[in-house]
Amino acid sequence: MEQAAFLLEYAVLAPSSHNSQPWLFAVADDEIRVYADESRQLTVADPDGRELYLSVGCALENLVIAAKQFGLGVTVTYASETENRRADDATTRHVATVRLEPDTPAKTDQDAALFDAITERRTNHHPFQATSVPEPILERFEDDATTAGIGLELVTDTIRKEEIAALQTQADERQFADPEYRAELGYWIGSGALGASWLAARIGQLAVRHLDLGDREGRKNSTLVTSAPVIAALTATSDDLETQLDVGRVFERLALTATSEGLAVHPMSQILEVDALRADLAALLELEESTPMHLFRLGYADPDTTRTPRRPLEDVTT
Repeated sequence: MEQAAFLLEYAVLAPSSHNSQPWLFAVADDEIRVYADESRQLTVADPDGRELYLSVGCALENLVIAAKQFGLGVTVTYASETENRRADDATTRHVATVRLEPDTPAKTDQDAALFDAITERRTNHHPFQATSVPEPILERFEDDATTAGIGLELVTDTIRKEEIAALQTQADERQFADPEYRAELGYWIGSGALGASWLAARIGQLAVRHLDLGDREGRKNSTLVTSAPVIAALTATSDDLETQLDVGRVFERLALTATSEGLAVHPMSQILEVDALRADLAALLELEESTPMHLFRLGYADPDTTRTPRRPLEDVTT
């Protein structure tokens, strides 16, 4: 049980939308039950919970990678729709059970590199360099996504990146024009979840709440899109809970791989948070039977040393 609880130290280092950290865990003997804490959902930016469950999937993948590193076999079982609501807490949803088995699975250098990257991974908000990402790394990304049954679109040509940048501008302008969106973003900035000092967080909260910064944010984020050598989109043919968890797990694996290879990653979810623009992105990517689930920049950049805070383990265990 102590060993299982120790693994949670790595699970909680996963990325999450607005650093909301919407996960909870319950440890019992050789099992870890993984929950989604829907009280931490971004109800304006993420009304259907897609980003929330992607975030929980990222934490789940960290848990699996860490268990393997410490010589444990892992079996992950997703909770069924009929059993995943807790009767005593309507906002807590059981999504998966991780069973730990002392069978000492074989480990590779790649496995060790992924584990080491858990503590090194950062979301990088800087402009990216023009340096191309080596093809073998992109092929590894595609293999990892395909193995999990998730699609991966890699956009490298200038014209399509400019088209995505235009969608990014529209998304920022539409969202910042919505007072409820600004209030929600301001809440998370003011909470310090995004890593700012207390004073900077309060100033940022007031600015976001009371100023329409959409034009400025649109220009800035459009430039970030066009600066990246690769814009990547994880796609899927369904958008149910299990798929969202799988997309989160794949994204975290790709982010850890990128970190181990000296690459920077920056999720950019705004386009997917506006239904019409999400459809436009699907059309731009020429997706026929699948839909974009997660969008991120990939490339080389100066290190981003921002460390976003993490909730204490006692706050995320039940």
